[in-house]
Amino acid sequence: MFGYPTGVGCLLVRKAVLAKMQRPWFAGGTVKTATVQGDWHAMADGAAAFEDGTINYLHLPAVEIGLKHLLTIGMETIHTRIVCLTGWLLDNLQSMKHRNGMPLIQLYGPRTTALRGGTIAFNFLMPDGRIVDERLVDRRAARARLSLRTGCFCNPGAGEAAFGITKQLLRERFGDKQNLSPDEHLIALGLQSAGAIRVSLGLVTNVADVSHFLQFVQSFLDTFPIVLDLPPRMYC
Repeated sequence: MFGYPTGVGCLLVRKAVLAKMQRPWFAGGTVKTATVQGDWHAMADGAAAFEDGTINYLHLPAVEIGLKHLLTIGMETIHTRIVCLTGWLLDNLQSMKHRNGMPLIQLYGPRTTALRGGTIAFNFLMPDGRIVDERLVDRRAARARLSLRTGCFCNPGAGEAAFGITKQLLRERFGDKQNLSPDEHLIALGLQSAGAIRVSLGLVTNVADVSHFLQFVQSFLDTFPIVLDLPPRMYC
């Protein structure tokens, strides 16, 4: 993905593979002919069959520029940079503790850079072990001019594993009840939160960015950040 920050994607496919690819639907610009009465359509040739609608042609130069930029730097160099920054951040997050010894961070996923990428998912913990509401963290981050991803896990299975939600627990607490609000789900499961904070490190992330974030993290040490005016969770 390239653009500012993103906006256009580039999928590189060998012609021999492209000829075997089929899609079960079509949209604007992907067909040569379509008829309602005849109930049939003919797909466009080659890559055009997979380009829905008008191409974002103003951003297309970003694809060539971006690929050349990556080649100039080298993927191995980019990988090494992200691994180093991620490892540094992981070490610092896990070393931070409240005065009573309680860890400041509940980390999800591997504790080291092995078997992980540049995205770190975690929650803040209060000195008594309670999770700090991720919506409150999002508010503070905005004031600190930090862009963090907060909310539910994109992968429901990963979220259930992180919070210890089992199939048996779901059956006991819900049964056939499915049409509940997110807050009602949390209450039924006895959870403080169903979400987390995610930090993503990439090509443009530098040492100053990580340092700024770590200063933000330290502001939660030995505090009980509770806000009562948070809006209800309308969706995950």
